[in-house]
Formats: sequence, C-alpha cells, structure tokens
Amino acid sequence: MTGLTVLSDSAVHELLISLSKQEITAFQASLARCLQEYSVGAERQYQPAPGVVNRSSGQKTLFRPFTSPTAVGTKIIVDPAPTGDGKKLPLQGILALCDENGLPKGIINAAEVTAYRTSLIALIPYMWRRNAEHLVVYGAGKQALWHIRLALALRGDEIKSVTVVNRSEPRAREMISTVSQENATRWKSPATVVYLDPSSHSFDQDLEAALADADAIFCTVPSKKPIFPARYIVGQGERKKNPYISAIGSWQPDMIELDPALLRSIVNDTTNGFHPKDRSSGTILVDDSEFIMKHTGEAVQSELTVDDMIEVGKVVQLRDHGTDGDQGGKLKRWLEEGLVVYKSVGVSVTDLAAGEQILALAKKRNLGAHLADF
Repeated sequence: MTGLTVLSDSAVHELLISLSKQEITAFQASLARCLQEYSVGAERQYQPAPGVVNRSSGQKTLFRPFTSPTAVGTKIIVDPAPTGDGKKLPLQGILALCDENGLPKGIINAAEVTAYRTSLIALIPYMWRRNAEHLVVYGAGKQALWHIRLALALRGDEIKSVTVVNRSEPRAREMISTVSQENATRWKSPATVVYLDPSSHSFDQDLEAALADADAIFCTVPSKKPIFPARYIVGQGERKKNPYISAIGSWQPDMIELDPALLRSIVNDTTNGFHPKDRSSGTILVDDSEFIMKHTGEAVQSELTVDDMIEVGKVVQLRDHGTDGDQGGKLKRWLEEGLVVYKSVGVSVTDLAAGEQILALAKKRNLGAHLADF
C-alpha cells in the first residue's frame, strides 16, 4: 500500500501560496497536457458526466467524477444556501483520489484547489499574450484572489495595474489588502491594486475607461446578467487594444457573465479572429465545448454552436505541433494580440491532474497527515 495523505485547507493553502514561479509553470504545464489529452487524445471518453443538485433552499452541489490510467476519484463542491441575513458563504468541498487499483491515496480539502486549478488554467492563454500590463478583475472571492496571485507570480514584473470590480466594497478592500501584503513579501511586483466602486456616480465612465485600457479581463462572478456591455469592448472600431477575457463564474444555463453581443461579434469577425477550419470567422476559446453548450448562459443566449468554439487543449496541440501555411501565423497573432474570449466550466479530469500534483508537492514538503495503512 502507498498509504493515504490527508491535506487540510490550511496545508493546501500553505503549499500553493509558497510555490515558486518555476513550480507554478510546471503545474500549469501539467494541466495543459491534461486538457490536450482530453480534447485531442482519448481521455474524454473515459470521463463520467458531472452532476448538479439544486435544492429549493438555494444550495447547489456539484459532483465531478474522473478517471485516468493511473488514478480515479471525485470532487464534491457545495455552494451553500444563502444565510438568514442574505450573506453568501464560500464554496466548500473535498477531492478524493485513489490509484488505478482503487487504493485510496489522497483526501484533499477542495476549497483552495478548485480556485487554484481554475485560475491557473485561465492563465494559460494569458501567458501567450504579448501585453500584460493592465488587468481588470471582477469579483472578490477565492477565484478572483487566485487569478491576481498567479498573475503577479507569473508576470508580476510586467503588470502595472490591477483594477478590482465588486459589489461589496468591504470584501474587495479585504482582498486587496491581502494580495498587497502577499505581493510585498512574495512577488514584489510594481503593480498597483485599486478598487472600482459600482456605487460611484462615475462608475460607468470609469469602468469603460478601465476596460478600454485593459490587457486582460478576468471575470469570476456567478452573475445572472452580463457584467458589462459588449460596446465597452468592441466599441465602434476605435479600440486601441484587444484584451484577453476569461469568464469562469457562470456554470449553469441561467448564469451569464459576458454579453451575448460580444460573443457573436467575435464569431462573426471575418478578419481578426481564428478558426481551425480556416473559415472567415472567429471562435470562442473554451475548455469543454459540449458541456458549455448545455450549461452556460453565454452559449445558450448567444446561440453558439460547437463549431463556434475551439478547446484550449486543441490550441495547446496546435501551438506545440504547428499549423500549415497562413493558419500558423493567424493563430499566433490571434493568441498574442487578438480579441480572445475564454469561457470555462471546468474539466473534471483537471481536478485529478491538480490533485496528483498537490500530493506530489506535499510529499516533497512533508505536508499533511499520512496514514501508512488505510
């Protein structure tokens, strides 16, 4: 028996926050390989469908089983019902892993893992971008916090500003204080982190200006309506830069972060986009096209088809192995400086890849409780 490792929330946090840039890059590469195997390899057929249970109380529970040649397991995430005073509690859950023979190998508190894995994958296309100076981040939860942390850890020397947009000012201020203190001791980026208050009388103008200057926009809120209008991005053709936009907050058909008009404008772009079939149209970058088609408000309200999307695992393969003729140059330009929108709902098997990475790193650092005979 290999034994069972149990990692608490504090142990997982201590591990992930202390990773070096080299270790983060290696972790990210393992997730990219996992997505490539899922999109263009054989792994998709071996992944059971996830399940969601919605209770009348408002509680949502997500069940994500996964398998690989070397391990099997599941993740359970609970989005708690609102409290009596209307407050929203953070997501909680566990990640349970067995080896290929079914022997338990790890139980990991999933609160940090989900946010870290999701954020690190969202930053895969961000690492391909030419410009990384100005960021806008929607949200103030774990997802938003890890997006900022990882951006500073990976490209902090290039980042000049991070603008946080969130309805709750106290939560936003708390997150900004946390990440500013961490940055001062860990990554030492010259970036300024500021709060954009939605209650300000000049909010719309300030937001439009921030988005117009943004190199990357990270959306992490479970919104029921688009969080900014498409015109703030596409304008009337006068835009001075094209951002990378990541949206990971909506994961059910009644949830939506991005304006459908923005997605349709990208798909209908005949000159600046990229399509793997060499068509005069663009595509939306996604992690799982089939799941996004059924489970996100963006796809439903935009009436996207699978042909309007390209999976990031496929793009990883195209970048690594090249494309023929003009397509290669077109892909490179699009990824580096085009208007790229990435929509994510999560791929179950990346939880497995993340869990195995965390267990290996914990073993090196002697973290967690280990049961030799379980």
